[in-house]
Amino acid sequence: MEETISQGQIQSLIDGLFLQPTLKENSNIVSLTSNELADLSLQVSKLIGTNQSIDQTLDNILSIIGNTGIGERVLLFQLNNESSKALLTHYWESPYVPKFNPVGFEIDLTDIPLIKAFNINSRNALQIEDISKYLGLPNYILKNKLKALFLKCKSKSIFVAVGSSENTRIVLNFQFCTRNIIWSNEIEKVIQSIVDQVAIAIQGFSNKKKREFLQRNITEIQENAIKEQEELLRRFASDLHDLPCSIIPNLKKAITNKDLEECERLVDEVHHSLRQLINEYILPDINLLGFVNTIYQFTNGFKKSFKGQVIVDLPDEEINIPHKKATELFKVIREWFCNIEKHSCADIVEFKLKKSNDNYFLITISDNGKGFDSKNIKNLGYGILNIQRRLIETNSKFEIKSEINNGATLKIQTFTD
Repeated sequence: MEETISQGQIQSLIDGLFLQPTLKENSNIVSLTSNELADLSLQVSKLIGTNQSIDQTLDNILSIIGNTGIGERVLLFQLNNESSKALLTHYWESPYVPKFNPVGFEIDLTDIPLIKAFNINSRNALQIEDISKYLGLPNYILKNKLKALFLKCKSKSIFVAVGSSENTRIVLNFQFCTRNIIWSNEIEKVIQSIVDQVAIAIQGFSNKKKREFLQRNITEIQENAIKEQEELLRRFASDLHDLPCSIIPNLKKAITNKDLEECERLVDEVHHSLRQLINEYILPDINLLGFVNTIYQFTNGFKKSFKGQVIVDLPDEEINIPHKKATELFKVIREWFCNIEKHSCADIVEFKLKKSNDNYFLITISDNGKGFDSKNIKNLGYGILNIQRRLIETNSKFEIKSEINNGATLKIQTFTD
């Protein structure tokens, strides 16, 4: 049973979080000069002004900040005004700190009084110099997931800066693992300025993306559709020749010999082959149906053919993403489901499509089948490699986890642009 803490003790702990930045003489963390801080701020401003995608821009900003040496890990959380959940979208870590995989990691801030007390609606900073004394608190004070993050990352101290715009809030989290923190008021001011710039940039990009989505060049979509159709027809003709057409000579021979039983078997084989080709090659009209509804129809069809339980969790609202990206992600989902049906021997499949915030969504597919050795994916054939290629081309972060006799899971975190 968890120990109880009085209200006065809780307030004392919360008050202890808001410490003035201090310098540690025995630290090896780099302390930047005024010129270096000005250069850092200038580099970030130039990056924000480029035509790169916001996803790539944020990766580069964190890399620039991290490489200055003022932190050992930098985490960027994004929040929606409508939600209390903070999604970890970007991170940088130095080569000598413990590694962790952040795909799909989020924290519900309303569950954590210590963070809830820190007003994330305003622009301010929070410094915790010694995490260890908070890790022993009861779970209702420091929730398990936040505790797990600190333990997994082996953080000793953190610095948090918050920035916000009209509809965007972000949290930039500096973590210090193997060395003591060194900080200064000048560094804090520059980081706060950078966080505010990043929040405004994300908001601006979101508005621009909505306009561009409505004005997307229909000619480019048509050209891509024609190229894809030509390639699809070429492959379809090749497979049609190899599968149903190869059965016809045997069917003609059975008809000549009046072998009705063999005729019936071969007709069934042709029918099965044609249905297999149709399911594999005919893509739904994602532009017409929408991405979420396309997935809904596909998973419903899979339920009818799969000899097991299929659990599907989809959002109520549509997710607007470019046609090419939606098509590639649909092909990945379909191919993964195809592998489950052909090879997994699973009897339970779970699919979840979750909109994390206005810019990111998460796809998770898992099964309880026989699994495979995910460390030797190259030996599993073209299918998995093709899935990886498509996800890399769509700039998606992904994780494939599986063990022999322990099922398989595919996680995809991707940007809506």
